[in-house]
Amino acid sequence: MKLSNLPITLAILCALSMLAIAPLATPARCADSPAIAKVLASAPAAEVGTSTKCAVCGMKIHVKSDTPGAEYAGKDYYFCDTSERDAFIAKPEMYLHKPAAQ
Repeated sequence: MKLSNLPITLAILCALSMLAIAPLATPARCADSPAIAKVLASAPAAEVGTSTKCAVCGMKIHVKSDTPGAEYAGKDYYFCDTSERDAFIAKPEMYLHKPAAQ
């Protein structure tokens, strides 16, 4: 191998190693995975009228049929508004494992 080909060879090896490592750094998710939060079309009838805390801000809310909600890992979560629901859907683990307010 010529010394002039060394930079090209190193660049190719670097790119191939990044492609090999990328799947390990990205969590595997599929449509059936409980790790994906899904929007609830409406609150189940059994939960309408109950009180809970917003999963994002912690404010007490009363669940109505049109309360924004999401299902994650088999549990329903409710929110003050759709922007909080959308933030939760994007990163549910960030909100479920946040430290308690002092």
